[in-house]
Parts: sequence; structure tokens; C-alpha cells
Amino acid sequence: VRNRPALAVALTAAATWSVVGGTSLGREARAIGGALAAGDLDVARERLPHLCGRDPHSLDGPQIARAVVESVAENTSDAVVGALVWGAIGGVPGLVGFRAVNTLDAMVGHKSPRYRRYGWASARLDDLAGWPGARLTAVLAVVAGGRPSEAVRAWKADAGRHPSPNAGP
Repeated sequence: VRNRPALAVALTAAATWSVVGGTSLGREARAIGGALAAGDLDVARERLPHLCGRDPHSLDGPQIARAVVESVAENTSDAVVGALVWGAIGGVPGLVGFRAVNTLDAMVGHKSPRYRRYGWASARLDDLAGWPGARLTAVLAVVAGGRPSEAVRAWKADAGRHPSPNAGP
């Protein structure tokens, strides 16, 4: 790969494409938003599991909308910004390593007797790996939003209210 720059570029592009998940994230969020706007709660409930792990059958329209917003925010940090940060830091190994840590946390990082020790370690590693991307995502949200002072105020007020250190930086 060192003597073949075109191959290095192709490998980096392929790894980035496979790791960064922003396209499907936006598509699913728009589809659910369209279903909610049309008043089709059944379709919104049917599509929600494509975006997050919540049980959609007990949720009403506003709760589904909240789940979508929360999922897009979290996944923007995890699947897009965090991955790009680690790609910038470590190239292809950084991209793939970050995705592996993030996927491991999604699979066994939850609190359960079965995965108590292993899951705890993977969740903490994911917290550590996600830290820079979560902070950058928060800064980008402030910059991209229409009311930066209100965004900073909400950020400061809500950052510590979630058990994850990266959910509300």
C-alpha cells in the first residue's frame, strides 16, 4: 500500500464508507418523520426499530419523535463524527477500531448479569473512545444551530443528566 497511493486512497475510502453510517441514519429519520407528519403511527412504529432499540408499540407520536431525535443525536456522534475523528487520528485502523469498540458496546455493553464484567469493560472503553467525538459533535451542534447561546445553555444544563458521559456533553 505504501508504494501504491491509489490503493491506499481506495482502501481508506472503502473503510470510511463502510464505517460512517450517516446516510441510512438520515434516511430512516426522514421516513419516520414523514410517517408522523402524515399521521401514520403504524408506519412510524414499524420503522423505529431500524433506528433504535426501543419498543415502539407502547410509544405515541411525540414519544416516537423524541426517540428519533435522541437516536439521531447519539448516532451522529457515534456513527459519523466519532468515526471521522478516529479516522483522522489513526487512519483505517482508527476507523475500524472505533467501529469495533462501538459495536462491542452495543452488543454486550448493557447492564445484565450475563455480561456484567465483560459488558462493563466494553461500555467504559466505548465511553473513552467516544469522548472526543461527542464533544466535537456538541460543538458542531452549537455552531450549526440557529441560536448558539440557547444551545450552550441547554448543553450546560442537560450534560450531566444522563448516565453516559457522552450523551449530553
